[in-house]
Amino acid sequence: MSSQENHKYYNPLWAIFFVLLTFEISTLPALYLLDALGGWVYQNPITVNMTYIGSVEMYPIRDNLIGFFSTPIAIFFILWRMKKRKIPLSDLGSLEIQGNPIFIGIFLLIAFLFLEESYFYFLGIEIPESFIKFILAEPILLGFISVVLIAPVIEEFLFRGFLYSQLQQSILKDWGAVIVSSLVWTIIHFQYEAGILFVLFLFGLLLGYFRIKYNSLLIPIVLHAVNNFLSFIMITFDIQLFS
Repeated sequence: MSSQENHKYYNPLWAIFFVLLTFEISTLPALYLLDALGGWVYQNPITVNMTYIGSVEMYPIRDNLIGFFSTPIAIFFILWRMKKRKIPLSDLGSLEIQGNPIFIGIFLLIAFLFLEESYFYFLGIEIPESFIKFILAEPILLGFISVVLIAPVIEEFLFRGFLYSQLQQSILKDWGAVIVSSLVWTIIHFQYEAGILFVLFLFGLLLGYFRIKYNSLLIPIVLHAVNNFLSFIMITFDIQLFS
């Protein structure tokens, strides 16, 4: 009997459903815990207009703090299910520091960002109001930690880590798994307009390339964090490559 037969991998559809469910359900206990902290987490609300949703009231303190609680909950749940199904942790990808690939990745990321800004400029696509308000909301340090550190960790763990590893074991294989996991990852950002979603999908493919080539989870996390850091800086200081 092969080692793969001993591991109870999820089929593609169930893996997608399981990841999306985990991504959403993990926020519920986080919201409950934040409610218990008192009304201060609801201070300084902002109203934003989202492309496919309309006007929404957001609470930056609460919404940024959610990740502090939901991330360990989601990671613990995924690891627990992997243990129950005898899926090796190595399937998630390596966390080993690989210097040269990371530098190569950052170089490609900068080139990607330049093309992205050109694409936005020539098509007249603007950064969503909701994202700008969320980034600039006080306390800004909390937003920085949430966007630059927490979001890359949980999203890469779920989509380039767990989901990719499950899809890769199916008929999708390597690139099929990258394409599907990138598509699912793009879908969770449905609040953005189609032009931005297209760029997110391409960015997902770039991250997936490094996941395949180096069997690494750390590299996608680092590149995702660098991307969010640069976006955070450009929005905070109103830096525009084209004007």
